Amino acid sequence: MLKFSPLLAPLALALSTPVSAGAFGLSDPQDFIVRVGGYYMSPGDDEVSFVDDTYQYFDAFRANVDPGSEWGWYMNLEWKPVEHWGIELAYMDGDNHTSSHADGFFSLGFDNVEFRDVVSFDANISTASLKFYPLDETCMVQPYIGGGVSYTDFGEGSLSRKVRDDLADFGLRGDFDLGSSWGYTWQVGMDFNFGRESAWLVNVAAVYARSMTDMRLQLMDDVPPPPNVEPIYESYSGDYIYDPWMFNLSVGYKFSF
Repeated sequence: MLKFSPLLAPLALALSTPVSAGAFGLSDPQDFIVRVGGYYMSPGDDEVSFVDDTYQYFDAFRANVDPGSEWGWYMNLEWKPVEHWGIELAYMDGDNHTSSHADGFFSLGFDNVEFRDVVSFDANISTASLKFYPLDETCMVQPYIGGGVSYTDFGEGSLSRKVRDDLADFGLRGDFDLGSSWGYTWQVGMDFNFGRESAWLVNVAAVYARSMTDMRLQLMDDVPPPPNVEPIYESYSGDYIYDPWMFNLSVGYKFSF
């Protein structure tokens, strides 16, 4: 089921109640643009330092988190209250990332095994941006720049089958999760209008979003041990910087009311 983050609540409010231009001192019809399309996402890698949350072992290790690129879809709604300026709400639906080159995740007990694809996770990103259009609104080509805040909702992560199988050989199982996070975003893009009287346009844009989240890994017994055996439980966490570039291509429609 598709989940929308709290950042898109103003979008639902805008669509369910009339927009009062008078409250902003604006009497002319207000322009809106809806864009729907796809994107190519390329996240950067990050070295995460994990520490023991249980304070039992007092050990720590580092791992290189290098998510693979992905394709997805996005949509946005933009309000242009005055010439040259726009306020945009956008949502980008994520697909599964595979976190590679992370053999440091489970080095304990697996010294002779290199894990490449350790975990997978998806990231749904919502943004609220203020955009500036330098050219006159009659121009058929409209470049812009913008910046604002982002909210990243990480979906439920999972360990790879290889890791789960190797853990099972030791009578263990593992959990992996990421916390949602606020951050910032900026973008540069361009609208190509089909004509001065046309409501349709094509958009290309490069969007950057950065957030920091808590990455957590847990190891525990697969089945409860006998009463005289101490259970195994280890929990490690570290701060992970998620900062993908997204390259968007979409079709848009302009309207006023």
